[in-house]
Amino acid sequence: MDKSPFFVEQKALTAADEMRDLLAQLEAKIARLGRDKGPEAQAVLELFDAVAARLAGLHAGGQALRAEEARWEAASAAFRRKAGTFLRALGGLGALAEARRVRQPEPDAWWWFIDRWLIEKRRVQLRRLALGAAVVVALLALLGILYNRFLAPDPATRERLRHEQAADSLMMDSDLTGALGEVEQALGYAPGDAGLLALKGVLQQKLGQFAAQETFAAAEKAAGSREAFLIIRAQMYMRAAYGQAMLADAQEVIAANPESAPGYLLFGQANELLGNREDAITAYEKSGRLADAQNNPQLAAIARMNLATLLQQIQVGTPEGNQ
Repeated sequence: MDKSPFFVEQKALTAADEMRDLLAQLEAKIARLGRDKGPEAQAVLELFDAVAARLAGLHAGGQALRAEEARWEAASAAFRRKAGTFLRALGGLGALAEARRVRQPEPDAWWWFIDRWLIEKRRVQLRRLALGAAVVVALLALLGILYNRFLAPDPATRERLRHEQAADSLMMDSDLTGALGEVEQALGYAPGDAGLLALKGVLQQKLGQFAAQETFAAAEKAAGSREAFLIIRAQMYMRAAYGQAMLADAQEVIAANPESAPGYLLFGQANELLGNREDAITAYEKSGRLADAQNNPQLAAIARMNLATLLQQIQVGTPEGNQ
């Protein structure tokens, strides 16, 4: 029987065609992260599995796939940038741990361990950005050692530092509820401390608690001025890896005081945390110049150290941050 002139013969998909189709699905799923929830978000991990398996098979067959490999690398980078969004969409660290327990992925399937990658990445960022913070994990640990060895602090001070350090550790493990509990215990030893009050408000805000605004008002009163409060709160946002909120506080400081060297330092740190490297470089440079003019060598040194570290990372091609 003659075929219709409109008949189009369907060709069977090759393995490479199937891989490209799966790759397109993966790209679309990553783009939708934040809108897709639960099982739809977990489908990203399964698509990574499928694409990786097909790529490996095609490589074993000797096929050259430069364009597809470039798309794979781009999709991988996009997923890392949206790691926090993915974890929230999936249902948190516990949901990923359970999915991993069920699937039992190979160690080289890094996408199934994106939570560990994100936690380590934030640890690295916080260690680097700690140079410009008034009270951060590294400095608290050092102060605790110095106090215990040389200044013999009273028991109340030791307990406050212990709870504050525990809060930092819990924040890096994404246990905000536990961190808030530790901060509240620290406040029991220093109820009027502006930094602790600001950190409490930050954690309440991230947990969606309405009491955050009342806590922030108490922190601002303890700080003595709006500018001092914003600087303190921005530092606390940095400790909690809350880049966008930190950026907003830094911008308000600069708007109120365009000659604020700490404001520009915080603006640079917030932009670095968010991956806006060019803005971070400009801000660090301005903070250093302002600090020099204001005879503040300590702050100038911090700004230039942050700048040098960032430039070095750019030179070696360190992946940008996200938050």
